[in-house]
Amino acid sequence: MEQLCYTLTSDRFEQHSRRQSGIRQEHQLMKQITKWLANLIILANGLAMVGSAVADTTISTFENFNLDGLFGNWASATVVSGPTAYSITSSGFGSGDKAMNPNIDATGETNIELTVTLSGTGGPNDPISGPIVSLVDGDGTFYNYAWYGQTGGTHVLTANLSTPTFTSAAGSVPGLDLSKLAYFHLQNDPGAYPGQYTITFELLRLTGAPRPAITSQSYDPITQEFTLTWTSRPGKNYTILYTSDLTNQFSPLVPDIATGGSSTTTTVTMPAGNTGYLRVQQQ
Repeated sequence: MEQLCYTLTSDRFEQHSRRQSGIRQEHQLMKQITKWLANLIILANGLAMVGSAVADTTISTFENFNLDGLFGNWASATVVSGPTAYSITSSGFGSGDKAMNPNIDATGETNIELTVTLSGTGGPNDPISGPIVSLVDGDGTFYNYAWYGQTGGTHVLTANLSTPTFTSAAGSVPGLDLSKLAYFHLQNDPGAYPGQYTITFELLRLTGAPRPAITSQSYDPITQEFTLTWTSRPGKNYTILYTSDLTNQFSPLVPDIATGGSSTTTTVTMPAGNTGYLRVQQQ
């Protein structure tokens, strides 16, 4: 076997060292890019499974919340507006309404979800409440979603937006226009339960729209800038979240990114360091 041997002079050795140093720097640079891209790919593949990177439309978190008007027995109820929830203590049927100003665009959502906590004087398996949420669009369509016969405890109640329990008004255009939601109503029908109840509203949101998915990315290691493109929804804003370690919470890196329509592209400057994770979140 033929062997090639080289004797390095000091000049040649210096040139060889510089070449080796350049190769090492190139390898380090490629490792840095690969590490960023690996983190990004992990996150992109996991977007649909990470609850906080949602495309849900929040109607209300009920923080320091108040209804615009109270009706039925709720007109004389005990109302507590707190930093995390809104509760009403009453008996019998009651209701209230709230204007969505500006109107809410929930295009693409398929389900309604209400989180409530119920308590009363009945037994643990006795029905004490029947929460009802009503959605009203800009042309007057009035859909009601009811969950009758609920027992005490915390419940996450869901329903399909296209199949309301009953309709109070058809509106001038058939169907509920999710792009222009103008009002929502909260109601409680305890049915045959005669006692006092407390209903605590914690979260009302619409779900089911496709979540953001990163479709392309590029990283400039010199400027530490990432350019991301993701699937988006018209009329929505987005936030890029960042964490250096998945054991820590994500925090906003760039908020209030206006949608580009069905696809949005933005460039963010990464914090110092060679590792990290990005997440696209709909606001």
